[in-house]
Amino acid sequence: MDIKKVNIEGNTLEIRNLVIEYVSDDEVVKAVNNVNIIIGSGKTLGLVGETGAGKTTTALSILNLVPGPQGKIVSGEVLLEGKNVLTMSEHELEELRGDKVAMIFQDPMTSLNPVLTVGDQIAEGLEIHRKISKKEALKQAKEMLELVGIPADRAGEYPYQFSGGMKQRVVIAIALACSPDLLIADEPTTALDVTIQAQVLLLINKLKKKYHMSMLMITHDLGIVAEVCDEVSVVYAGHIIEHGTLEDIFDNLRHPYTKGLFDALPNIEARRSELKPIKGLMPDPTNLPSGCPFHPRCDYVMDVCTKVLPENKWLSDTHRVQCHLYKDTNNSML
Repeated sequence: MDIKKVNIEGNTLEIRNLVIEYVSDDEVVKAVNNVNIIIGSGKTLGLVGETGAGKTTTALSILNLVPGPQGKIVSGEVLLEGKNVLTMSEHELEELRGDKVAMIFQDPMTSLNPVLTVGDQIAEGLEIHRKISKKEALKQAKEMLELVGIPADRAGEYPYQFSGGMKQRVVIAIALACSPDLLIADEPTTALDVTIQAQVLLLINKLKKKYHMSMLMITHDLGIVAEVCDEVSVVYAGHIIEHGTLEDIFDNLRHPYTKGLFDALPNIEARRSELKPIKGLMPDPTNLPSGCPFHPRCDYVMDVCTKVLPENKWLSDTHRVQCHLYKDTNNSML
């Protein structure tokens, strides 16, 4: 694993050399390709990239929930506070999910059970993991509703009686009920309008600090990253092609793909300037290009890019890039 210059003590999560494929009768989808991730205690990592880049599949591996039988973890380790999730028994995984690790899914409309009250859905995890009575669990569930800004007397209502933003608050209450060490937020504001998005992000940030949780924020929205993340990993075709602190990525970005993401953003200060979309499309994961997977779309492509997958180059103690443009820490092409 390429983790030089990184202090791995006291980390909540370490993913090492993770490779995940989806296999069918006639093709192999290479979803995650040698991914390495570290999240320190109390820190938030943003996983950024286009749809189909492998972000959600990486997140599902943390709970050992990569959908089978097609989904297959080919190699690698997922260490949660030093314990490898991929070698845990089903009983150990049941105790882990919702307790040590919880996940907020991107669509609250389909995340909730329509035939159970929201109070019962929050209380369920508390009963299982805290070994308390249903009465006590429901009491704590009402307290969680209050914490996310929903009156406790609505605990007896069903999901259809809540708006989209309120449903997402319920999902957050379910995820945080057992005070997890790691919260995975998979595009938690995608299905919400802009005003509600801001409220939900503010709530997540507030509760993360309250419980001193570590968090993995999966998103394609750089604005969300700027608001909630300490570090950023940019994902392309299952590879982490650039990683650094928020300052590294926003003020000193290096990979041509990362540059393309920022160039494609509208500029409020120059409203008449045209957007610069990245040319081409994401590669077919069943037939990835040789060499660097970004080379067919790259403005800086060289002959070596078409043949050899670049290694990680460390530009500082916190900033690394997977690109042939960089030979050492003094090389700066972009």
